[in-house]
Amino acid sequence: MAWPLFSSSGRQEEAAAEVKRALEIDPLSLIINSSAGRIFYLARQYDQAMEQLRKTLDMDPNFARAHFFLGQVYQQKGMFEEDIAEFKKAHQLDVNQYILAGLGNVFAVSGRRGEAKKILDELRESSRQRYASPYGIAVVYAGLGEKDQAFAWLEKAYKDRDETLTGLKVDPKLDSLRSDPRFQHLLRRAGPPQ
Repeated sequence: MAWPLFSSSGRQEEAAAEVKRALEIDPLSLIINSSAGRIFYLARQYDQAMEQLRKTLDMDPNFARAHFFLGQVYQQKGMFEEDIAEFKKAHQLDVNQYILAGLGNVFAVSGRRGEAKKILDELRESSRQRYASPYGIAVVYAGLGEKDQAFAWLEKAYKDRDETLTGLKVDPKLDSLRSDPRFQHLLRRAGPPQ
């Protein structure tokens, strides 16, 4: 199962080939099917991602991971109402900080700043009681256009060795930060091997 490494390092063709082989072996696996959709998403092949994730939800309409990934695809296509609905459904099925951060990001990007800030408050509050991914908080700040805060939380994610930094090179939610020299510096330190 090398596709996550290939995908996070920008080697999308290799990731797609690996997940295709996995699907041939186990075509009914919800994890593999949703991972295929995620690989298309990270490769910015949003129509293929949408098709794959809808297929996964046809197999199980209550699979939170597919709703979460489909919400991310809808966001990149500018389909914010559908995006929010998918994130809410995912959060209803699986209450977790990553889904909540994704919802905060889409609220921010779609202009619903007040709702995004409420989610930020919730994420920061939960980080006082248990580990909450600084990367997720950074993603919400990136959506709000608050770059200094986004970078402060990305630095915290780096110091904490947050596993979600593996997607730094390819995560579309961070595209607004890529032109900043701080991003390239962080990517050199924390990003996947080239």
